Amino acid sequence: MKHIIPTIFFAAIMVALFSSCTSARSGGSGANALQIVDTKTKSVNAYDLDIATEPVEYTIDVSTAEGRQLLNKMSLRQAQELVLRECIMKHKCGTIFNPQYTHLKKGKRILRITVFGFPAWYKNK
Repeated sequence: MKHIIPTIFFAAIMVALFSSCTSARSGGSGANALQIVDTKTKSVNAYDLDIATEPVEYTIDVSTAEGRQLLNKMSLRQAQELVLRECIMKHKCGTIFNPQYTHLKKGKRILRITVFGFPAWYKNK
């Protein structure tokens, strides 16, 4: 009998911990952030890109009406593609070199996504 009460108490605490509400989560990723560096010397010009020295950043946030509409029912991958595309159009470049993404989610819903990288233009237009 004296072991039943602590067991019930422990079970009640575990149920309360595992049934708590979902909180907002954030994260980040990048296309080349975790890549192993090649030890062979290569020219950056092998990409035929003119890469800017100043980085750019672009954010889509659900706090705006446009952001709410754009991020509605999107997966993380779709949101990353969207924010990259919007950043390229805003900065009138060919691509974003080494894009890094950060995001804020609540459950499966994306609240904010940001891309950071260096705008680049193709040399052979």
